[in-house]
Amino acid sequence: MPGDSLPLDLDGLLALLERLDGAEEASVVRSALAAGYPRDRVQDELEREVTRRLARLEER
Repeated sequence: MPGDSLPLDLDGLLALLERLDGAEEASVVRSALAAGYPRDRVQDELEREVTRRLARLEER
């Protein structure tokens, strides 16, 4: 990713997760938000998951 930076907004992170073969996980994130989980907490977990997936790609 250019500049090694993640998108800062929730929608950008969700789109990136989906491109990283994480459509199922993105659906879980959307469900968590709909169920009322705190947006900040959900976004923190989402950022960690996207970071993990990007790290796995770099290892290849």
